[in-house]
Amino acid sequence: RLMREKHVQYLRKGLAGLSGGFVALDASRPWLVYWIIHALDLLEALDDDAEIKQRCISTLRACRAEGAFGGGPRQLAHLAPTYAATLALCCIGSNEAFETIDRPALYQFLLSMKDASNGFRMHDDGEVDVRGTYTAIAVAALTNVLTPQLVEGVAEYAASCQTYEGGFGGEPGVEAHGGYGFCA
Repeated sequence: RLMREKHVQYLRKGLAGLSGGFVALDASRPWLVYWIIHALDLLEALDDDAEIKQRCISTLRACRAEGAFGGGPRQLAHLAPTYAATLALCCIGSNEAFETIDRPALYQFLLSMKDASNGFRMHDDGEVDVRGTYTAIAVAALTNVLTPQLVEGVAEYAASCQTYEGGFGGEPGVEAHGGYGFCA
């Protein structure tokens, strides 16, 4: 049996601050915010606390970089934390949360991450794989900036990542992995 109230307290404590043992996750701030905000939302406990929402928006605003989001303040724009930040802001759902996303700049960032293979790079000069492709297309759809230019060739790129056994690898020619199957 889920101890709902204790779990909500635990989650709220995580948003109030983490111990020094979490320093290794400093580049994962948008992910931590998303995981906790989403859990609170699933437990129907997110609407209870406007202060938590405001602090999360402020934290994510500080992670903005080049039209997207980095893992923390003054960090490189990257599709993974952009995906997490976008999901968290959508969970919060306020005008202020949505306004944290600079949609025109985000669209330009997404276009700049598109590779000639029609997959997407995770970050500038980063790896091209189905994770980057999935996160780019998901963020574009969530923020209503999905265009034919972004999706052109994406299905073919994803199909090129399918392996001989039917699963999907992160990129063409590598072994299948369940996580990549989700992204493809």
